Amino acid sequence: MNKIVFFDIDGTLFYPGIGIPKTALQAVEQLIENGNKAILCTGRAMGMVPKEYLQLGFHGIIVAAGSHIICEGNELFNDTIPNEYVKRVIEYGKQKHIGTILEGSLAGYYDEEMMEEPYYKHVVEQLFENTTKDNYPMNQEVKQINKWTYHHMNPKYKEEVEHMLDNTVTGVVHSQVNSVEFIQKGKNKATGVQKVLDYFGMGREDSYAFGDSANDIELLQYVQYGIAMGNSVPELLEIAEYKTAPAYEDGIASGLMQFGLI
Repeated sequence: MNKIVFFDIDGTLFYPGIGIPKTALQAVEQLIENGNKAILCTGRAMGMVPKEYLQLGFHGIIVAAGSHIICEGNELFNDTIPNEYVKRVIEYGKQKHIGTILEGSLAGYYDEEMMEEPYYKHVVEQLFENTTKDNYPMNQEVKQINKWTYHHMNPKYKEEVEHMLDNTVTGVVHSQVNSVEFIQKGKNKATGVQKVLDYFGMGREDSYAFGDSANDIELLQYVQYGIAMGNSVPELLEIAEYKTAPAYEDGIASGLMQFGLI
């Protein structure tokens, strides 16, 4: 029976300063040649995924932490945040002087007025360097927003923001980078995996996943074999049954070999 493997992007398949290691590209290619399915599973919204990633042979992609799914060129669904809520998100960020990044299926959006803040300027520069060029100031019309992140936000305000949007979103705290990522309630990478498995008619017993971040916890807990990268955040390493080397030390290739998938 063929297997299906889900790959997070940032910190897992891709590593800043390196990109996607050649060993990882070769390993994914061999995985597919062996008759298995390979799926990208990222917190990034579609507008922030380089198009060349979609040309690497993957059978599908889960984006925006489960809010948008495409398999074999077919869009299974794309849940976006209502415009009225997006306006509240932008206004709250400005009022609290928080660095806001909106993530949409067409593009990413940043607050040009916050660029005077060194930390936020660095965040935006990293967006352009590590995602796509499709990142634009919020002073133009924003479209099809799936999720957003508040940078340099005190986590104690997470519940306040959730309430502001009528508890239709859930905040994920990324303490190592001092940010809170807000995802539509009831959506996460695991719910995305479930829909992809249904699409291909495959069971959890044949599923594997690689991840490194706090938003990969549900993912690794849901699949049969959840594998944490050696560079993972502590809370993921704590719950992961299986581990591999860091992304920058051939972790993807090592992990796939560990399970006999290549």
